[in-house]
Amino acid sequence: MKNKKKKKRRVFFRFFLLILVLFGVWYAGTFTLKTTEVTITSPQIEGEITIVQISDLHGFTFGRENRNLIDRIQEADPDFVVVTGDMYTAGDEKGQNTAVKLLGRLAELYPVYSVHGEHDNDRDYEACLTEAGVDVLDYEWRDIAVGNTTVRLYGITNVYYTDTFDLTNAFTLDQSVYNILLAHITNFEDFADFGMDLSICGDTHGGQVRLPYLGGLINQGIWLPEQKEGEEKYVKGLYSMGDKKLFVSSGLGSYPIPVRFLNRPEIAVIHLKGQ
Repeated sequence: MKNKKKKKRRVFFRFFLLILVLFGVWYAGTFTLKTTEVTITSPQIEGEITIVQISDLHGFTFGRENRNLIDRIQEADPDFVVVTGDMYTAGDEKGQNTAVKLLGRLAELYPVYSVHGEHDNDRDYEACLTEAGVDVLDYEWRDIAVGNTTVRLYGITNVYYTDTFDLTNAFTLDQSVYNILLAHITNFEDFADFGMDLSICGDTHGGQVRLPYLGGLINQGIWLPEQKEGEEKYVKGLYSMGDKKLFVSSGLGSYPIPVRFLNRPEIAVIHLKGQ
């Protein structure tokens, strides 16, 4: 009888330990922040420009009123902050308030430029951001001077792309400056063809769940997109096409379920340096 009780206790203890480990893996992978830093060089940059990108918050919080997230951004000491959409999930009023408070607080510290995604493409939300000091770019551009360098920042709000998509219908490229595009969803070939030196995007969540050697589990309905032959799938990180660059952030929140694996919530710090 005693042996049976001991055996049951061991089984229960091992089960409890397994649950505890799984909970720890889930929590650490879904709710603890990491900073990803990339460096891009260009002869059009003098000195160094530091950009922080945040994306796809989906109403999540990291610390009380996102204090941990704000602290991590302050550690990077950016010249400006860019936001690439889906900062809350459609229909989530609490998440929208969370996003507005966060971006309003950041706008008190830095210039903040934002584009919408498919979830936060809402005029009331845009009005709240504008009132909070965030510069929302809806097919607009801004010249930003940092030291002796001026970069031109463009923003578009497409949530899909047709075969007739063409940035020349909206913008005239100034090749004398370094050109940066903010877009929620990637369309790297068209961005590079237009002449964007750097495109900064989100949307993919980095696949949200990543598998060793295989990459993202799913993106835009495609399973294991980074393993597909043919057209490259831009899911996470820095990509090149000639001298044109694309950076895709894996974002901060999770959707539709709060689960990440091998793909922690990400703050991207992009360093632009002269060659």
